[in-house]
Amino acid sequence: MLYHLISVLLISALLLLAIPSTNSEPDNGQRPHIVIIMADDMGWNDVGFHGSNQIPTPNIDALAYDGIILNRHYTAPMCTPSRASLMTGKNPINIGMQHYVIVSDEPWGLGLDQKIMPEYFKEAGYRTHLVGKWHLGFSAKQYTPTMRGFDTHVGYLGPYVDYWDYTLKFSPPKSFQGYDMRNNLNVDYDSNGTYATDHFTKAASSIIERHDTKDPLFLVVNHLAPHAANDDDPLQAPEEDIRKFDYISDERRRIYAAMVSKLDDSVGQIFNSLRSKNMLDNSIILFMSDNGAPTAALHANTGSNYPLRGIKSVPWEAATRCVAAIWSPLLQERQRVSNQFIHISDWLPTLASAAGIDIPFSKDHSEIDGQDQWEALSYDTGNPRRVVLNMIDEIYGYSSYMENGFKFVNGTYSNGSYDGWYGQPNTSDQTLSDDQYIDLVLQTEITRWAGETISRDTIKYLRKHARVNCNHQPEANKCNPLKRPCLFDIINDPCELNDLSHKFPMKFRELRSTVQTYRRLATKPRNKPADPAANPANFGGVWTWWRPDQTREELIKLAESELDDRQAYLPIPPPHSSLPEDVRLPVIITIVVVGVLFVSGALLYMSNKNLLRLCSRSKGTTTDSTVQATDLSQSESASSDGKLSDVFAQSPLPSSSLTASPKVYQISNSRLDRY
Repeated sequence: MLYHLISVLLISALLLLAIPSTNSEPDNGQRPHIVIIMADDMGWNDVGFHGSNQIPTPNIDALAYDGIILNRHYTAPMCTPSRASLMTGKNPINIGMQHYVIVSDEPWGLGLDQKIMPEYFKEAGYRTHLVGKWHLGFSAKQYTPTMRGFDTHVGYLGPYVDYWDYTLKFSPPKSFQGYDMRNNLNVDYDSNGTYATDHFTKAASSIIERHDTKDPLFLVVNHLAPHAANDDDPLQAPEEDIRKFDYISDERRRIYAAMVSKLDDSVGQIFNSLRSKNMLDNSIILFMSDNGAPTAALHANTGSNYPLRGIKSVPWEAATRCVAAIWSPLLQERQRVSNQFIHISDWLPTLASAAGIDIPFSKDHSEIDGQDQWEALSYDTGNPRRVVLNMIDEIYGYSSYMENGFKFVNGTYSNGSYDGWYGQPNTSDQTLSDDQYIDLVLQTEITRWAGETISRDTIKYLRKHARVNCNHQPEANKCNPLKRPCLFDIINDPCELNDLSHKFPMKFRELRSTVQTYRRLATKPRNKPADPAANPANFGGVWTWWRPDQTREELIKLAESELDDRQAYLPIPPPHSSLPEDVRLPVIITIVVVGVLFVSGALLYMSNKNLLRLCSRSKGTTTDSTVQATDLSQSESASSDGKLSDVFAQSPLPSSSLTASPKVYQISNSRLDRY
C-alpha cells in the first residue's frame, strides 16, 4: 500500500511540472508593462486585417498579425457602458451603467463603490496613467481619473471634443458650451490648437520616455479618434492627411479615413517609444474599439461595420462585435486568429492574471462578468467563455444575449430604424491592391522588429481567416424583434440573416428564460437628469465638477439616498443549470415516475427472493424441530437469487407440508421477519 501511495505522489508531481505556468512574469520577476489603446466608434471594416483595402491601417494590422487577432471580441453597444465594464471587470447591468452614456451636465458617474482597474494595478506596484477620454463621470471631483487610481491624466472628461480647440458644444435646444482638456486636475490651455490625436500620442510617448523601467507601467490611451466632434463640424483631420485619400469619392468618408490613418500612426509611434525604451520584450499591447461605428444617426462618422448588421447603439453584431487585437512576446501562441469569445469585462482579470495580480472576485461574480482568459490566449487552449450578455436596456427596450453560439435578440433601438446593413464600400472607388496593402504592412517598424516571422503568406492567411463571411442563406427567415424575439446561429450566421426561433423552440425558450432571469436581477440604471448648475458659463467657460467637495464615502451614501429605489445588486445564479419554466413540470414528473418504478422493482425483487426461500424451507419440512432448524439453515446457503423462473421451477409441495407442526411454522415465520 505504501508503494502505491509513493507512486501516486510521484506521478502527481510530474504532472504538475508538466503543466505550463500561466504567469507571464519573466525570469527576473518583473511584472509586464501593459498598454491599452482604445479607439472610439471605430468600424469593424475600418482596419485592413478584416479584409478592406480602402483605409490602410498598416501599424494596427502589423500588431495584429504578429500577435493575435481577436475575431470575437464583444463590448457594450455604447461608450460609457463599455468603459465602465473595462474598468470594473463587470457587466454593465450589474453596476447600473447599462443605459446610454453620461452627458456632461448629468450629475452621476461610475459608482464610487466600484474598485477599478488602475487601483488594482497601483496596489501591485504599477505606475498608472490615463491619456485621452474618461467619460465615467465628473460631476464631483471624486469621480475623476486621478482620484480613482490613475497617477496622471492628460485628456478630457466628457464624451468628445473638437479635435483642435477642445470645446464641447451642446446641440439645440441646449446652448451649453465649454472647454474640456486637462492635465491631471488642472485645465490645460497650453495644448490648445494641437490636433487631438497628435496631442494624445505625444503625451503617451512622453510618459513612456520618462518611465523608470524598474517599475511596471500601466498605460491606457483612450483616443478621441475616430469619434465625431461637435455637430457643426463633426469630421476633422489635417489637410495633408485628407489628401492621401483622394481616391475615396465620399468627402465625409475621405475625412474619416484620414482620422483613422492618424490613429494608426499613433499606434506605430507608441510601439516605437516602447522599443526605444527597451520595454517591448516585457510588454503587452491591447488595441480595441469601445463599440461599433455609427454609420448613421447621432454623431455619425461614416464608419463601416459591414457586413455586420446594424450600427452603434443597437442589439446587433455591428454595435458589439468590435475590432480588437493583442500583441506581446509573452504570448506563447501568436500570429493567429482567435475565435474564442471575449467580453470587454474579461480584460481586468485577464491582464491581472498576466501580471500575477490576484483579483478577489466577490460572491456575486457571475459568468456574464469578467473571466480570466490569459491562459487560453497565450497557449490557445480553448474557449473559457460560453455566454456573452451584450446588453439588457429596459429604457431603450431591447436585450441581446449569446450562449453556446446562439444569439437571442428581443426588441431593438429607435423603432428598428437601424436594423439593416450599412457601410458597404463604394466599389467604383479605386483602392489599393492586395500586394500594395501588404507592402505597407511589411514596411512598418512593428514588422521589422518581428523579423522574418511575418511574411506575405502569413499576412494573406491571417487576413483570409479574419474576414467575416455572411454565408448564403437561400431560405432565410426574416426577423422583426419588435414583434417577436429572434434566435440566430451566430457562428454560422454572423450577419444575423436567418431567424431560427421556430426551428429550435426549446433553445429559444431556454435563452428567453435566462434573459428574463438577468432582467429581474439587474441593477437599475444610475442615470440622472441634467443639472443646470453644470453650465460651463458658471465656471469661466470650462467643463468642470460642480457638486460640492465630499469624501468618497459621503458621495457613495448620497448616491444611495438619491437612488433608494434602485434594486440592490444580487448574486446571479449560473443560468446554464436552470430549466426553462415550461419544461420544468414534465421533467419533474418524469423523475418522480422513474423513481417510483425503481423502488417498486426493488421491492418486487426482494419479495420474490423471500418467497423462494419460504418455498424452499416448506419443501424440506420434517416433524423434528432440530432437523427442521438445520434444513432451514442449509436452505439459506443454497437459496435462489430471487428470479421468478426459480420460483416456478420448484417441485409441487406435498400435501403433508400443509399440516406441518406449529413449531416448524414458527421457525419459518421468524426467519421471514428478518426481511
